[in-house]
Amino acid sequence: MYLLDAPLQRIVGRFVPASLPPTSTFDNQTVLLVGATSGIGLAAAVHFATLGARVIITYRSASRGDVAKQQIEEAVGPNRKGDVSCLELDLERYESCTNFMAALKTVLPDPAALDVVVMNGGMVNSHWEESAEGWEKTIQINTLGTTLVALLLLGWMRGARRDRSAPAHMSFLASRDHLDPDLDQLTTWSQSDDGILRQACSKENWPDHWYEWEPHYPLSKLLLMYNIEEMSRLVRGPDGDPLVIINSICPGMVKTEIGRHICERSWIHSLATYLVLLITAKTADSGSRICVTAALKPKESHGEFFSYWLTEDQWRSKAATLIGSDEAKKLQKVVWKETIDELEAHVPHLRNGLDAL
Repeated sequence: MYLLDAPLQRIVGRFVPASLPPTSTFDNQTVLLVGATSGIGLAAAVHFATLGARVIITYRSASRGDVAKQQIEEAVGPNRKGDVSCLELDLERYESCTNFMAALKTVLPDPAALDVVVMNGGMVNSHWEESAEGWEKTIQINTLGTTLVALLLLGWMRGARRDRSAPAHMSFLASRDHLDPDLDQLTTWSQSDDGILRQACSKENWPDHWYEWEPHYPLSKLLLMYNIEEMSRLVRGPDGDPLVIINSICPGMVKTEIGRHICERSWIHSLATYLVLLITAKTADSGSRICVTAALKPKESHGEFFSYWLTEDQWRSKAATLIGSDEAKKLQKVVWKETIDELEAHVPHLRNGLDAL
């Protein structure tokens, strides 16, 4: 059970926030935070801004974007009011993803001006729901939409490495829950005519048991981890060094709005969620500090999963079957191909960015 992973570290993390770097650490840098109108994303935006960065946040609702912008500006003071920008982005819709990328290019003079990207957008759903693009919504947002935006950004950022003294950073808000899915089930789905993603998104395969607290959330995060593995490989330069440093990160249990759908399932789920969060969950302010820590990681950390309560070796040990095994590596290639086939079918110019990687 995931709560038994490193329990002492979890308890310490619940009550002792990680330290932040000096206030001028991100002076003259630009940080993009995908999904930053509440929770971890908003708290991370406040941290980066108070540490000197210009921040760009994304929103789905303009009114929520305005409120978040105001909160960040209040945190940094009136002298930095122009250092917060908002752009619309809905990870559920491919057109929104491409429109966001076009808008970002009008906000920044060139890709070298983008120093840090935090891919924080995501969701937990309590029931099966079809996305605007015809997939199960959790996988659409957490896996497909997130991968699309990351690829659009990486294809743009990669070429700016020669104009930078050090690589830019991209961090994905992952989850320890990616260690939960059944590898044998993925293998079975890979042998079907319509493939892993379609099988995962079918209503018949939705895990609707009462004990499924986060249906498809762990699976969506595992599929994302498979795509992150491939993206981490693609952004290495001819000398093997990363042109953009990529990390996946897990802040541990954090009290945010993302779990609201779990509470909707029943009063038992609501009560249990309340108790678990009360005992183990840190605040968004505390949990978001991992985003700042990851943005300062050296190039040697490229491709690593980072958590305050698991070392890289401990994670690799736990992920030996789902990430490191030969079967997992075969499945990872299948998931990547299915993802790219889907994204290219709807965003043909994505190939230009892939060819640059």
